Amino acid sequence: MAESRGVDWYRRRLPALVAGLVALGLSGCNTLGLSRSPESDEEMGNQYVNSGFRGDTLVSRVKPVRVGLPNGWQAAPEGTLHPSADLEAYNPDEDLFLVVLGESRAAVGPGNLEEQASNYLQILKSGFSAGTANQSRTGVNQVDGFPAVQYEVRGEVAQRPVAYLHTTVEMGEDYYQVVVWTPDDLRMANADAMRSIVQEFSAAQQ
Repeated sequence: MAESRGVDWYRRRLPALVAGLVALGLSGCNTLGLSRSPESDEEMGNQYVNSGFRGDTLVSRVKPVRVGLPNGWQAAPEGTLHPSADLEAYNPDEDLFLVVLGESRAAVGPGNLEEQASNYLQILKSGFSAGTANQSRTGVNQVDGFPAVQYEVRGEVAQRPVAYLHTTVEMGEDYYQVVVWTPDDLRMANADAMRSIVQEFSAAQQ
């Protein structure tokens, strides 16, 4: 029964998922794994789930970061949302997807947080159909006590309207993109959940 439901979910959600991937420059990734949860450490790749009294937390094996998983969220198998994501998760019931991508400040070159957030945003919007991008800055300026810049972004990708919440977090010597997306027609219904999952992102305990 679970397997049948997973395949059905994948078939119904595929267009919105592909739209999100294209906008992130990730078309061609194998997304079939999203019809189920990871079954082994190997499938988890760069991340693992830590289950505790307060619930599940998705922890990166590569970067010192983690994200709490509210009810309905689960880890995505390695590479289904990004080939080198530090964290990737999804909520199948709400059509929500999350990736966290980290890179060192030295790797991205000179510039401050505002400039880097703008650079990331341009990369995201480069996957949109011409003239479809719509963006607005939110009032969020911190995540887990670290400086952050956040934008709500909407655009059409592969003829599919998609809504994103894109947050750039400066954490020590690294920048992190925390990207959440959903089909645009679910933007309002999922707005609180999108904001909440971003605030679950934090530095991992060393």
